[in-house]
Amino acid sequence: MPLIEEGLLDDKLTDLTIERYLNPMAADGIDTLVLGCTHYPLLTGAIARSLGDKVQIVDSAMNCARAVKDLLDRQSLATASTSTGRLNIALTDAADHFLSIARDALQLQIGHVQLRSVS
Repeated sequence: MPLIEEGLLDDKLTDLTIERYLNPMAADGIDTLVLGCTHYPLLTGAIARSLGDKVQIVDSAMNCARAVKDLLDRQSLATASTSTGRLNIALTDAADHFLSIARDALQLQIGHVQLRSVS
């Protein structure tokens, strides 16, 4: 079951799954964990609960966002921060939990969502 897609961000099942995968690493004495998937930052709270404050968590999504911003700035493609944009969303699967997760994670108002098939 995809934990994030099902909205199980603060759930005992999620905590148990994280512990199953991260406890061996913690037992080996890691001091840094790099979140290498765009979904993983949504689990930062649960990961931090599992690892405690002994392990530094590096959010690759923030680094990726900074790199995109820098690239847009260098190529003069960035828009003014005062302008408002529009978010169009198309999904390939039902949006059961997507909208609430996206609203919370992105802190955006989300309007119409299109459901499309994969060709």
